[in-house]
Amino acid sequence: MQQELFQKIMDKKKGRQWADQLVKVHLKDGEEKWVLIHVEVQSDNEKDFAERMFQYFYRIYDRYHKEIVAIAVMTSPHQSTFPTQFHYSYFGTELHYAYTNCKLSDYDNEELEKSDKLFSKVVLAAKYMNDTREDADKRYTFKMKLMREILQSDRYSHTEILAVFYFIDYLLRLPKELTEQFYDTMVPIIEKEVKQMVQFNNEDLSPTMEAVFTRIREEGERKGIEKGIEKVVLEMLKEGLPDDLITKVTNMNKEAIEKLRSKNR
Repeated sequence: MQQELFQKIMDKKKGRQWADQLVKVHLKDGEEKWVLIHVEVQSDNEKDFAERMFQYFYRIYDRYHKEIVAIAVMTSPHQSTFPTQFHYSYFGTELHYAYTNCKLSDYDNEELEKSDKLFSKVVLAAKYMNDTREDADKRYTFKMKLMREILQSDRYSHTEILAVFYFIDYLLRLPKELTEQFYDTMVPIIEKEVKQMVQFNNEDLSPTMEAVFTRIREEGERKGIEKGIEKVVLEMLKEGLPDDLITKVTNMNKEAIEKLRSKNR
């Protein structure tokens, strides 16, 4: 809902004077009630950060008059102290506003890796991004590990996998040469682990998924062409045509022609 928020609530659009995400969700208990989730992604110390969080709150509340869960997500790998509340006091007028502060650095990698919750992979991707800024090979390994684990699990829907793959591709970007290597490595993994993913062909795919499926399709087309050529060669052999002519017409070398002849005697 942030686009509507930008248009109707915010007075200014300079710097970071808006919420990162504002979405409606339904409660787990099935109630037809909905709440607004306001998420602020922040990684650097700012002295007016708590005040900005309050500004987001009152502007959203003034527009919608709904319950708001405000979460400040700190993505910095460094341990730093951020305020979790805003306090205002002036001649008897007082205001106290508190919000949830979530720091990625507080999550334990080992615990995240053991978790079967899909969001643990999301947090790991963000942590791996920080841990591999200067090490492309290490990032390649981490990215492969994450995507492989997601594909091998039967807990996640196709839509969830696509969404998380987009996120991982965005955070864990690789240099060109490693990207091509990564795509080639992913082809047999996807073919082996997730046969049903052919259903994704007509959906929006992340860069990795799109590259992998393109390679799979191209390989299938190549094999189809090769099979067709083999059929032509077999027909020519049945007609007793010389190998030199078959090679000239089909571009198949004489050794391959002989193998095909022996196999079909």
